[in-house]
Amino acid sequence: MLETRRPHRWDVAPYEAKQLQEEFARFVVVEDDYPEVRFLAGVEVGHSRFDDRIQVAVALMAFPDLELVAKSVIEHQTRFPFVPELLTFREVPAVLQALGDLPRRPDLLLVDGPGIAHPKGLGLASHLGVLLDIPSIGCAKTATVGSFVEPEVGIGSTTNLVWQGEIVGTVYRSKNRVAPLFISSGHRIGLATAARFVRECCQGYRLPEPTRLASMLLAEARQTARTLGAID
Repeated sequence: MLETRRPHRWDVAPYEAKQLQEEFARFVVVEDDYPEVRFLAGVEVGHSRFDDRIQVAVALMAFPDLELVAKSVIEHQTRFPFVPELLTFREVPAVLQALGDLPRRPDLLLVDGPGIAHPKGLGLASHLGVLLDIPSIGCAKTATVGSFVEPEVGIGSTTNLVWQGEIVGTVYRSKNRVAPLFISSGHRIGLATAARFVRECCQGYRLPEPTRLASMLLAEARQTARTLGAID
């Protein structure tokens, strides 16, 4: 298991989780405070409200050349109930297990999910960032909160994601005429820097390369599991 800087219990009731969530949200730093980024980990999580099994894929890549260094795909059994605003209490223990299998600690986490663009200001990227004290970025496929003007259809177009009168994210068109991405600060990364890292990680696909590869690894693992189940 990867060393945590602000550990807390996971066997908590939802009301206790809400208290921890409020506490951790106060620790989130949304300004640049990161070392040289030599290794970046893309994180993808898959789960369902109807299943307590959570699958996580992590792709550790060198930066800026984005060569794959290591990968980890795991399945984790959670006991925390499916509560939409408290999903990190299901997801984070599984991600910690996957990150712990990597040969080294990443300098930056790029998470397929929200950072501060979350109803309580503590999405998966922010919770992981504070817990591990690792700079992190949320790069979600859909907006969890907020309103925005649709960016122009061309690659590189951006608009602001606004929630409760605050700009909490960047809506970024990563490829011509595809649905935009929703980028937000996770921890120790400012919004402009978060958007820059995502741009530098995009290589002609909608998703940035680290989370795109993690998503592919997760899909492959699920397909293998289904095939083995059919054979059994």
